[in-house]
Formats: sequence, C-alpha cells, structure tokens
Amino acid sequence: MSEHFPIVNPRVEDGLALSDATMVEFGDGCTDAMSIVPGEHEVGERVPCPSCASEHEISSALSIPIAHNITITEVEPEAEAGD
Repeated sequence: MSEHFPIVNPRVEDGLALSDATMVEFGDGCTDAMSIVPGEHEVGERVPCPSCASEHEISSALSIPIAHNITITEVEPEAEAGD
C-alpha cells in the first residue's frame, strides 16, 4: 500500500521529518476497513474519505506520525526455509 501524504507543518524529532495523520475506521459509508487521513482527528468527527468523494463519520481513530525523510538503500534478503 502506497499513499501520498503532503508534508503539512512537519516537525523534526530525532532527525525524522514527521507530520500528523490518523488511522480511522468509518462508522458509515465506505467499506474500507482502515484508512489514513492527514491531520489529527477524533471519534465522531466527519472527514473527507480518501477512497471516495464523500465525508464519513469516524468510529475509531488512532493518531500516528508519518515520517517523510526515510530512504531505503538496501533490502535484506528473506530467510530461506530451514534456516
């Protein structure tokens, strides 16, 4: 899953450029199990849906920071079966 998050008022903590986001579950409307919405939101708020053109009421919310300045330079190989 790859989503684009604009950097809105980032803050720097331990060298990471962070912006606020909220993982939400909607109580009405869309069938998405979980969606990530930029900004900090609380249960009961209505926010624009990232999957459709409507707004939905949040039934559960978890605030999470999104890091914008992470670069993966090397991927570790998967462990082989039997290791």
